Amino acid sequence: MTYRFLAPARSDFDDAVDWFASQQPASVNNFIAEAYATVQRMLATPHGFPRAGRVAGGRQARVSTVHRFGYLVYYEVTATELLILCVVHSKRGSHPWRQRLP
Repeated sequence: MTYRFLAPARSDFDDAVDWFASQQPASVNNFIAEAYATVQRMLATPHGFPRAGRVAGGRQARVSTVHRFGYLVYYEVTATELLILCVVHSKRGSHPWRQRLP
C-alpha cells in the first residue's frame, strides 16, 4: 500500500513545518520525523486507528495522532492507497477533512 497527500493536506503539513521552523527551530526536524513515522504506523495498520466519523457511501475516514506534537492526521483507506485528507493541530477548532473527500 502507498500513501498520498491531497494538495490541501500537503499544504497543511507544509504550514506546520513552516510554523515550527519560525517558532521552534530546534523542533522542526523532530516534527517532520514524527509525522512521517505516524504515516508509517498508519500504513502498517491502516484500519487500526479510530474512525473520524461517518462518511456517505460507506467510506471510512480515520484519524491518527502525531505523537508529542498534538497534530492529527485524517485519512481514508482505499483499495490501493492511504489518502491523507488533513493535517491539523488538535486544538484548532475546525478539522476540514469531510470537505476534502474526493
